[in-house]
Amino acid sequence: MKLRLLIIACLLTTGKLFAQEDTISYANKAAQLQKEIWGKQAPEFNVTAIPAGMAKESAVIIAHAYTSQRTSNGKTKFMIVSTSTVTKTIRVNTLHERIKINDKVALEDYSKLSYQKKLDKTVSLMLFNKLLNTHNTFIGAKLVKPDGKEIVVNTSEEVLVKNEDKDQKGILAIPGLQVGDILDYYISTVEVNEDNKGNSFKDNEEVIVLMEEYPALYFSLDFQFNSKLKVKCMYANNAPHFVESKNDAGDQLYSLKMTNVPKFESKLWTSPLRQFPYIEIGSSYGNAYTDNIKGTEAFVSKGSMLEATKQILSKAFTEMSDVGPAEKRLKKFFNSPKPTKDESLDSVMKVMYDEYKYLAFDLYNGDEIKKFHDLNYRKASDKVSTISMSLMLSDLGVDHDVLMVCSRLNNTLANVYGLNDFTAAIRINGEKQMYMFFDDVMTHFNEVPARYQGEKVIVMHPVGGNSKLGLFTSTDSIMPVFGIDKNHSDEKLTVNMMPDMQKLKLTWNVKQDGNLRHGDQKLLIPVEDVDNAFMDAVNGDPIETRLKQQALTKKMSDDFTFSFEKEREEMNKNFIEKIKDQFDQEPQQLTDFKVINPALESSAPTFNYTATFVLDNLVKKAGDNYIIDAGKLTGGFLTLDEKDKNRVLDVYMPEARSFSYTITLAIPKGYVAKGMEEMTNSKANKTGSFSSVAKVNATGTAVTITVNRNYAHNFEKAEDWGLMKEIIEAASTFNDQKILFEKKG
Repeated sequence: MKLRLLIIACLLTTGKLFAQEDTISYANKAAQLQKEIWGKQAPEFNVTAIPAGMAKESAVIIAHAYTSQRTSNGKTKFMIVSTSTVTKTIRVNTLHERIKINDKVALEDYSKLSYQKKLDKTVSLMLFNKLLNTHNTFIGAKLVKPDGKEIVVNTSEEVLVKNEDKDQKGILAIPGLQVGDILDYYISTVEVNEDNKGNSFKDNEEVIVLMEEYPALYFSLDFQFNSKLKVKCMYANNAPHFVESKNDAGDQLYSLKMTNVPKFESKLWTSPLRQFPYIEIGSSYGNAYTDNIKGTEAFVSKGSMLEATKQILSKAFTEMSDVGPAEKRLKKFFNSPKPTKDESLDSVMKVMYDEYKYLAFDLYNGDEIKKFHDLNYRKASDKVSTISMSLMLSDLGVDHDVLMVCSRLNNTLANVYGLNDFTAAIRINGEKQMYMFFDDVMTHFNEVPARYQGEKVIVMHPVGGNSKLGLFTSTDSIMPVFGIDKNHSDEKLTVNMMPDMQKLKLTWNVKQDGNLRHGDQKLLIPVEDVDNAFMDAVNGDPIETRLKQQALTKKMSDDFTFSFEKEREEMNKNFIEKIKDQFDQEPQQLTDFKVINPALESSAPTFNYTATFVLDNLVKKAGDNYIIDAGKLTGGFLTLDEKDKNRVLDVYMPEARSFSYTITLAIPKGYVAKGMEEMTNSKANKTGSFSSVAKVNATGTAVTITVNRNYAHNFEKAEDWGLMKEIIEAASTFNDQKILFEKKG
């Protein structure tokens, strides 16, 4: 089943049942929970009829109920040489939905339930002590047929796609589900967590976007927190407020009842936390957010935590060392205690950034082997990296600012709820401004990730140029926006028919700049090449030396070497994945695949790779002639669904971007090419452009197809959606273009 916007988290109900230890079996808990949910359900969960006007909806949510109960208490645990106060939290969340299935699209959507059945990350503390961290999910489903007959799905027939002692993932098919049926299902998760670091909002936040993929007749949210918890609730974008109360036990209750919740018309290029009402709610045992700021009123308020997070961030500068290893390595690199006096500022800052990446991504603790293929997808801690870098820049006397900015695909600064809701970065002030974003492995020095471009930013300037004091002046600004020339993809394809005249052989060469390169870099560059690039940039130590410095065993060093070699040997699988994603079919006879320029350095920023392979299903025989699906050689362009053609929402594009394709299609000997005139098309307006043209060369041996398309901006107002549609539809017509190879008479 698809994850829908209404709940961005796993969901739940009553906690009384699970306050016990694991003396009750999983099966018995599941049975008791099913009896409680279906035995005490609200009247709307007995409704079987939907309004006549909704008969053409793909599906209608008759009733949606989400309940969450959280209890936290502190207790003392005995360690080896000391005692520690531990916060134990039990959280029970349940999503219960009753939905009428009206067509095959919704039928496919709800044909199965996927879930994390069990997950145990309990940490042992030697002897008899441990910190519990367990997760169990219970599900139930029943069908209500048009004649009123109810059929309960046998949940024991689930399929465990992962079945380890401490990690189980399941899929439950819904047999017998048909168009016209009502599906009544629930997903209930029970989490038990013990934390000796002070339990805060981090794992206790829930974001609820008040919009559904399908219209909802009845909708309810109910949260219950014990009296010892401090609750923080924020309402964004004119979201309705909870009704707050307490029960006889003093538990804090938050309840919201709604009817006729509208459906989410389109997901294409939207930013839900900018464009829809939502509620964010969390709780903490203790004053995790307010211990370091004056008073507690910010915590219990119903608004943004921006000012509180600014205070916490500022205070953190006084608690870290002001000279880090990157600064020491920088001085060694330039053989100077003040390299900024002897070298240009941009060159010194580039090396400083490279030193940071080397230390952040080229030092290992051994755990990386467990998820080796994820190494290219690592991210740095933006807050810690920004603070450390700022302290080092202060020590070097470099004028700089600390930036606070939110992703344009997430909340705004006005709706900051916690430290994770904004990103910290550095801006260097000199003859030209330069940026340091501590983002993914592939981020360059002076690269502003696309999701922050054009966003409002809080500029915090260290008082006296020394961020160690934790004192800053604060102003607002806007992040720069980069145009299509900074986010460009250029693809060149040389295409020949195979001897059997049934398949096409392609040699594909791709060059990518800016934000467009990141995904393919992570997939196609071997981890060892990333490691070597960062090492070479700063004259770092070989990996064998680094592993020894981290006190890792000889076996661990051998494991890294083996993993590097194995990944390189299997890199063809990653190229196959990329080609399949681009051309919607698995390639055959893949050869000559390689990365030509990894673009891991800003001095050579264009990512370049190539591959040769064979594709099927693009050639059709018509008598003595052959029809080539030439329009599919670009990989295909977006075709709008009917629901996306009319729009009232502003358009949040990933970035301004441009694409060019040059396809050289060889004409078989004894044939002539026809149909090129149909490929000539052009459309341009202020939102972008599309053009295509096909020509036969002077010798009659090849057709050259040239295609260009671009989206001029990263944001468009809804009123300009009609102009955008013109560009999108012009490009989508190219998908069906064909070239005829006609046999000479």
